Amino acid sequence: MNQFQTERRLCWSYLLAAVLLAVSVLCIGIPYNHWRTTLDVCPGGYFENTNCGCILYGVSTFQYFNGGHNSYCLYAVFAPLPVIAYAVIMALFHMYRVCINNIGQYEDEKSTTMEEIEGESIVVSTRTRVSRNNDAVIYCWIPTSSIAALFAVYSLVHASIVTAGFIKTCTQYRGYLVRELRATGDHATAIHFRLACQAIFDFMDYLQKDAPNSRRGDFINTGVALQLAIFCAWASVAIWIAIVIYTAMRAYRERHVLTCCGN
Repeated sequence: MNQFQTERRLCWSYLLAAVLLAVSVLCIGIPYNHWRTTLDVCPGGYFENTNCGCILYGVSTFQYFNGGHNSYCLYAVFAPLPVIAYAVIMALFHMYRVCINNIGQYEDEKSTTMEEIEGESIVVSTRTRVSRNNDAVIYCWIPTSSIAALFAVYSLVHASIVTAGFIKTCTQYRGYLVRELRATGDHATAIHFRLACQAIFDFMDYLQKDAPNSRRGDFINTGVALQLAIFCAWASVAIWIAIVIYTAMRAYRERHVLTCCGN
């Protein structure tokens, strides 16, 4: 895989990572805004702001179903924004190099010619390479690989927190649903062990009552939104790992060239 192919793949990878993270942010932000007033029913005095309106990490209490602390949702929504900005910048950078400059397009391409020397025919093969004097990006493969690895871990933490919060809310609402429906026996068993989280969130969409002095507005499909956010978050982790592999392979190929770290 020559440099042109590598940068073309990096362009698409960075763009896809940005789109996936943006979808994940939207699919968390919409349910959070929809439920934050309804679920913010934590016990506390007038001067105590418990901020429990997050759809993630919900908790079933003896009286209400409370959301998780708002910091979880705020982190899930705002933490990926710097990563999205970096991915967009890198996607545009590689797009410019691939679509306009055609950097590295002919690298490793062989041309064969026949030359006659002293009456004998000799096959001469030449290989085209990118000029290291004009293409300074080869000095940046190691730094970009390190940054991509950092963002891969960062995205992994983000995806893990969102997934754990989704599972916690689903599990807690099962118990709340059993209590509210006064389910016993096989009914309670089916709610706890047979119904998927999508079905549990469907019950939540239609059965969860508004908190006093609050209105959620129209119904939304909370389960689909959160599951799409989780899928996009984990898919972005895979994309960042692919970016690390591409840049690391390129850094290894250019290992004999000076890098930003020295010889």
